[in-house]
Amino acid sequence: MSTRRKVAAAGLTLGIAYESAVAMGRFRRRQKQFEAATKRSMATGRQLVVVGDPNAGLHTRLVQAYDCGSVCVDLNGCPACPVSIAADITKGVEAIEDDSSVVYVSCVLEYVEAIEPAIKELRRIAGSEENLFLVFVDPLSLTAFLYPWGKRRAADDRGNSWHDVTLTQRLIGIGALATLTAALFAKGGK
Repeated sequence: MSTRRKVAAAGLTLGIAYESAVAMGRFRRRQKQFEAATKRSMATGRQLVVVGDPNAGLHTRLVQAYDCGSVCVDLNGCPACPVSIAADITKGVEAIEDDSSVVYVSCVLEYVEAIEPAIKELRRIAGSEENLFLVFVDPLSLTAFLYPWGKRRAADDRGNSWHDVTLTQRLIGIGALATLTAALFAKGGK
């Protein structure tokens, strides 16, 4: 194998290993945060509101890290959840009162159209930070840069600061993957 192919193979292997480790870490964070949200809900007597269909993604259908809670709020509703509200959190969820719930959100805020109204609505429903449990896509993962519908990456673990994902960043990520793949499978050279 040529040096170019060895470097490309090593680069792709490291990238796959990193993304796998990041995905496993996100899965564990989802489980831990959902467990903490469930405990908080039981301790306070508040309903547990899950924002985002827990079965919407391919990976979440394969290995479920959390469930529907007391109420599931999703843009399209949640067919698997016993109590589901079809609503856009950026426009408000009138069916849920102020300061009434424990709120769990996993990898949703990266994709909403308007982040400030979404965060404001989550905080309205939760009433306080102690009732708000958030999980984000790792901001340095390829998923954060390349997922087609992603608009931003979290800059902190509470959703207080965000970075837009730019076209340039997407192109750099795609270009790096394409270059490594092309180098791995190219004929000839040393």
